Amino acid sequence: MVELIIGLIFIGIFVLLGSTLFSAGKKKSLTNDPIPEKLGVQVEEGIEIVKKLDQSLSDFYIDNVKNRVLQSHTKWKEHEFDWGMFELKRYFYMNSLLKSVPMFSHHVDEIWHEMLMFTRDYEQFSKSFYNDKLHHTPNMDRTPIPGERAFFDWVYISLFEVTTNSRAIWGRFLQNPIKREILDDFRLLSEDELLSKYFRKNDEWIEVKRYLIRKMKNEIHEAEQQNTGSKKFAPHTSTSSTNLYSYAAMAAVFYSIYDEDEFHEHMSEVVPEEYEKGAPFSGGSSCTGFACGSDAGDSGGGGDSGGSSCSSCGGGCSS
Repeated sequence: MVELIIGLIFIGIFVLLGSTLFSAGKKKSLTNDPIPEKLGVQVEEGIEIVKKLDQSLSDFYIDNVKNRVLQSHTKWKEHEFDWGMFELKRYFYMNSLLKSVPMFSHHVDEIWHEMLMFTRDYEQFSKSFYNDKLHHTPNMDRTPIPGERAFFDWVYISLFEVTTNSRAIWGRFLQNPIKREILDDFRLLSEDELLSKYFRKNDEWIEVKRYLIRKMKNEIHEAEQQNTGSKKFAPHTSTSSTNLYSYAAMAAVFYSIYDEDEFHEHMSEVVPEEYEKGAPFSGGSSCTGFACGSDAGDSGGGGDSGGSSCSSCGGGCSS
């Protein structure tokens, strides 16, 4: 009788464990929400970039890419492609400003790969939008890049509205402190020096580039002014995601400078939904050559680890 009870207990444990592992590895789909207009850009001067991007990407090209992606990824729903394309456009937008932008989403990168298959169309788009070719450069290091991801998050939040699907596709934001080297540069270097070091070397979209520089400088200055030794950012109560993430970006700068070791603990109080236990969307991306593989199957959603092995740069810069 005792042996039977023990056996039943072991069976129950195995069933429970198997169920837990299955549910943990299961990927949720992206929600079929309305896609924000004008890429959800929050900087008025940046709307012109959206217009040029839309003009450079023909509907015919996007339709061909969409057909190819949905044929290759049979589990993807149509709105999952649409949201992936939306976030890829945001990624292209960031590349029009910065020298180099790492790729942190397997979902988005899959669409980018398919775009590259239409060589002539891609070159035409790239030349029209960037006046150069935006190269796709694989990084063979498969470990996460927390410092680069932190700066990516700050720029992304400074430019765009953050949606539920944004978090699903890119993974949670503000998980890592911003690199001290970057913060020191933005504190000490002039605007022109920062333009040369971090941004594309052209006069296009200079107002948006200077907006990002001044925003970071202002947030560093505010952090210095607020550093009383006991300063903390209380949880944000606004129902607006824009206000929430704007507030969180300032908190991230402050804690990156003054309490890097306790960054996660402090930020989990400011934006608890970004630090809640369990990953709503699993899987990262890893690249070898031009082929990416996901460790969570062929489905919508993005990695939560903040890691990536793909980066891009224009005009022959190396990652």
